Amino acid sequence: MAHELNLEAVAKKSDQLNALLFQLNAERISGQPEIESLIGLAYELSGDISVWLIEENAQRDNDHDKRNN
Repeated sequence: MAHELNLEAVAKKSDQLNALLFQLNAERISGQPEIESLIGLAYELSGDISVWLIEENAQRDNDHDKRNN
């Protein structure tokens, strides 16, 4: 799934995650179902972003090494 993402999709998910985390920060009472749902959503949004960024970075490093050898 991570290969299906592009920079625009990752930027959108990053913005969504940022907004979600600001909301979580404002709602510091744990144990509420709404907060638990927001935490789950943050986890889901961050997974694809993290994998895409790791793979993109590895590919860029690989491309950079190929050009320098």
